[in-house]
Amino acid sequence: MLYIYDRHNKSLMPCKETEFRNHGLLERQDLAKWIEQYPAMLGEELMIITSEYDRFDKTNERLDLLGLDKDGNLVVIELKRDDSGKNVDLQALKYAAYCSTLRLPDLVEMYEKYQKQKGIEITSEKAQTAILDFIENDDFEELNDRPRIILVAREFRPEVTASVIWLRKFALDVSCVKWDPYELENGCVAVNSSVLIPLPEAKDFIIQAEKKDIAEHSKSLTQSEYVQFFSQCIELLKKTLSREYVTPTPRAYYQIPTGISGVHFEWGFHGRPRSSFGVELHFEKGNKESNRSLLSACTQLKDKLEKALNETIVVQQDWGKTWTRLYIEKQQGKITDDLRDWAVEKMETLIQILQPELDKTKKS
Repeated sequence: MLYIYDRHNKSLMPCKETEFRNHGLLERQDLAKWIEQYPAMLGEELMIITSEYDRFDKTNERLDLLGLDKDGNLVVIELKRDDSGKNVDLQALKYAAYCSTLRLPDLVEMYEKYQKQKGIEITSEKAQTAILDFIENDDFEELNDRPRIILVAREFRPEVTASVIWLRKFALDVSCVKWDPYELENGCVAVNSSVLIPLPEAKDFIIQAEKKDIAEHSKSLTQSEYVQFFSQCIELLKKTLSREYVTPTPRAYYQIPTGISGVHFEWGFHGRPRSSFGVELHFEKGNKESNRSLLSACTQLKDKLEKALNETIVVQQDWGKTWTRLYIEKQQGKITDDLRDWAVEKMETLIQILQPELDKTKKS
């Protein structure tokens, strides 16, 4: 319930509860516009990327709003004017599935068009800068394939809330935001926005409990997968490269020493959930200039590397506060024999070409 305090009469007056439909307010023409203007109505700071997007492959369905959170996660926002209906969760899941294949360049294009539709002239470069400046996650490299979902309605049916709570147990980030409209005496409508699921006061506890349940369920399987995968990679690499190898641990990466402190080759899975795999050379010394100097020496062989690997080398001069790296990446998070063979072949080439260059720096 919402109350208004009358300072003249020194009394508290309850506001009359109402429905959006009673005031001719519509989902896309009104409610969606409010969120575009004030995204914080949904309980957090969001960047609206586009509205009424309908350019999905092989379907003409249209999502209400697509946003981005501070961690760099896509957020599918689905609105219902009053009653949520029975299937709003399923509808939002479909939109999330459609958006799961989007990458940063897609987002830049969508945001650029969205701004131009509002009469704001913007280039793709400025659009990308705006997106990256909004994200506060230092580890952000690319969008993951699991968008978040926020459902907004005046009333949520039990079927929907039960489904949302169940989906959250499987690491699907689905939230419910309740909008309560009140009719004021002056003819205005006040809207109270509150997060229904997860409850704000218990959000951290709930999320941690959910993560613990998920982790306990998959921990042993994931750990054994990593150990087995990297053990197989090492055995294959040993056949052509005789060097120091350590026993794999149950982590998503494996490091191969170069003989230089703070510098190592690395295999690594990336993304949550994992969505890509990298074959990399890391420079993780405490001194930024030392890392840049070593990276510079290795990047002189970039053309030779790319020709031998038949892959594009990505060079990061600024990675974290002081580190640098170069790497190639495969957009695959699933562990397969093909991925293992690719990882071994590319690492063998990377070491054969770059280790001699690293050895020169040791002598100098």
